[in-house]
Amino acid sequence: MTDVLPTPPPATGSAPSATGSAIVTPEAPSIPAPRPVPGPAAPPKPARPRDAFFDNAKFFTAVLVVVGHFWSQFGDSRAAHAAYVVLYAFHMPVFVFITGYFSRGFMRSTDKFRSVLPTLVVPYVIFILLYRAQLILINGVQFRLSELFRPHFLMWFLVALVFWRLSAPLWGHLRHPVAVSVAFCLVGGSWAFTADSTLSRTAGLLPLFVLGLTVDPEHVRRLRARGARWAGLAVLAAALPVAYVWELGTVVPKIDSGLLYWNQGYDAMGFDTAEGMMWRLVALAFAVLLGAAFLACIPRGRSWYTEMGTRTMYVYLLHGLVMKTFDYTGVLDKPVLHNPFGIVSVTVAAAALGVVLATAPVRRLTRWAVEPDARWLLRSAPGRT
Repeated sequence: MTDVLPTPPPATGSAPSATGSAIVTPEAPSIPAPRPVPGPAAPPKPARPRDAFFDNAKFFTAVLVVVGHFWSQFGDSRAAHAAYVVLYAFHMPVFVFITGYFSRGFMRSTDKFRSVLPTLVVPYVIFILLYRAQLILINGVQFRLSELFRPHFLMWFLVALVFWRLSAPLWGHLRHPVAVSVAFCLVGGSWAFTADSTLSRTAGLLPLFVLGLTVDPEHVRRLRARGARWAGLAVLAAALPVAYVWELGTVVPKIDSGLLYWNQGYDAMGFDTAEGMMWRLVALAFAVLLGAAFLACIPRGRSWYTEMGTRTMYVYLLHGLVMKTFDYTGVLDKPVLHNPFGIVSVTVAAAALGVVLATAPVRRLTRWAVEPDARWLLRSAPGRT
């Protein structure tokens, strides 16, 4: 996982002499090499164990994605919205960073590109049809063929991931890949394509993907140090009152929170190019700071939820169907939910939903949609039968 280039194989043959030619003695009879004695085959090498830290991080990040989408319905509570702002400042950037970290195989082997169609494109088609069906059948939106496959709600991530992974080989050839991706992110905020929220997010969050793709694993291991956890907790705790004061808009001027969603260009947020670049750079800095603090707080060892961290795509794709059903039917607008007890109850229920969607029974029931067997769409790889 950590090697960018394969280690060259050791040389096999005799080294040439200083004159460049080997010494030949034709008079010496050749002695046949002894035949190897048959013996038991060497046992296969054990599979490399998974890193519980990253599985734990993926699990908690996926649960926070669920909680964040439900919190988006409580903009009338200043405290809830401040927590929502802190969450959106880092939870999706961390999700993208971890995705980049585990996409390193796309830098080393073109065979990895074979997985893009069955694991990203086909699930996208399945779920975008499900999300569009919700809009039509539950929300009463008129059917339009032109919008059938347009990214809706959280489906932008699969589209962005296709672009990011296809670009992976490029970043391995650059001397300063993160700096180049940041420059593209800053300049891209002023381009016309940012009118499309999916392309805007793809460009805006690109530096987090490239950072995960190219970061030295030793830097990530430092977040597991004993003192790092307390520092991370302190940073996250301090972020909450800062966000609350920011929400008041009396101490510091309130800035468009679209910076945290990465779905708009500078013009749409009311910034000129220079001002927009400055604030987007600030948003990137906070994403890295709070993301590192969050990762420092992640448990290191295996636990009951560790295995669930391998099923985060189930949590991501399925929870939106549940959340949007509640949204379209008006359940989340009930006044009984818009008080401290209701907000806490919805938060607990959202976290529980994230846990349930990561369980093995849910995976067995929905694997046809999240991980469809679409290998039949691919030709046999060269050298394979």
